[in-house]
Amino acid sequence: MTVYNDLINILFKLPDGRNLEEYFKNILLLAKFGNGDLKDGITFPAAGIKKYSSYSEVINDFNATSQVALEAYAVFAQKNNSQTPSQVKNLIVAEIKNNESIAAALDRAKAADGKFAKVVTTSRLAADSQAIAAWCLLNDRFCDLVVTDTDDVESIIDAGNNYAYAVFRKNANEPIASAVASTSTCGKFGSKDGSAQFTELMGISPEIYTGEEISDMKSKNIAFYSNVSPIEGGETSSYGYNWIIGSKMLGGALRQREMIKHYIKKSIGLMALEFFNQKPMYDETGNNLLLTMAEKRFRSFQTYNLVIPTTSNQVGFQLKVVPIRVGADSIMNTDNESYQAKQYKLYGYYYDAIVGEKVDFTFTVDPLDEEVSQILGGGEA
Repeated sequence: MTVYNDLINILFKLPDGRNLEEYFKNILLLAKFGNGDLKDGITFPAAGIKKYSSYSEVINDFNATSQVALEAYAVFAQKNNSQTPSQVKNLIVAEIKNNESIAAALDRAKAADGKFAKVVTTSRLAADSQAIAAWCLLNDRFCDLVVTDTDDVESIIDAGNNYAYAVFRKNANEPIASAVASTSTCGKFGSKDGSAQFTELMGISPEIYTGEEISDMKSKNIAFYSNVSPIEGGETSSYGYNWIIGSKMLGGALRQREMIKHYIKKSIGLMALEFFNQKPMYDETGNNLLLTMAEKRFRSFQTYNLVIPTTSNQVGFQLKVVPIRVGADSIMNTDNESYQAKQYKLYGYYYDAIVGEKVDFTFTVDPLDEEVSQILGGGEA
C-alpha cells in the first residue's frame, strides 16, 4: 500500500491552469546551436526560446541536417503513428547560450513558457543528461534521454530519479528519445499513452543487441528499441514487431504510473484553484463543494483509465472530508492551527488502474497562499 501526504499549497500554478491537456502536449527541446544549425539569415529570438507547431515551421529556421531538425522530425512524425498516435501540440526549442549551465537554460525557458511536461535534448553528453535529470526532479517535469553508454546514467539511477526515462542507442545522432516523448503527449496516461513499452516508432529503425547487452540495460532500467520475434535467425523480423522494451524510469518506478501520479497531482491542483475561485464558505457548505468537485475529478480519472471503474463488485475510489466545525473530530476541535488558517482536509483512497494497487492519500487544501489571495482579490474566503 502506498500513502501520499500531499500539501496542495497552490503556490505552484500551471502556466495556463485551465488548459491542463496542453501542458502535457508540449515538449521542450534543449539545444546548443552550432555552425550549420540555423539557416543563413535566420536569427533566433534573443530570449532563446521559440515555439513550433509543425516540422515545416522548424525547417524554416533550421537546416534539415541539424540535430534540432532531426529531433523535431522525430517528434512530429509520431502524429501518424498508428499504434500510439502523438497529439503533440508544440515543440518548444530552448537555446543553451554560451557559458550558460543546463539548469540556467532550463530555468530561463521555464520562466518564458513553462507549459511543457517533458524535456528532450540534442546533447548526448553524460554531464548534460545528469543535469537535465536533476533539474526535472527539482522542477516536477519529465525527461526522455538518449543513452549511448549505460554507465552515463548510473548517477541518475543511484539518485532514484523517477522523472528520467532513458533509451539506449548506438548511433548518438538518432532522435529516439524525442520520438518516445512524442508518443506520450495525450495527457490521459491510462491506456497505451504514457507507456513507452511495446510502442513502434515512426522513422526509427530497430537495433540488434546481444543477450549480455540486453541484460545490462534491463538491470539499469534503460529501455532499447529492437525487433522482437518468436523465431530466431536472419530474415525473421517480419514475424515480429519493432518495439520499445523498457517500462521503468531510471529510478525504478513504472513510467506509466509516474505519469499518472503526475497527471492526478496537477489535476487536483487545478481543482483546488477552481474551488477557491468560487469563494467557498469555511463551513460544511464549502466542505461539500470541495467533496463534490473532487468526486467529479476522480470520475474523470476513471474515464481516462487512471483509476479502476466503480461497479457493483468493486469501488474505484472513496473520498471524504474532515468536518470543519461539526463533531469531536472536526478541524475546529482537533487542529486549531489548521482551523485558524481555514484549511480544508480531503482524504480517501483510489485503486490504480495500471496495477490495481490501493493508494491512500490526504490532501490539505490551504487558502492562505499568495496565489489564492490573488484569486480571491485579497479578501477572505
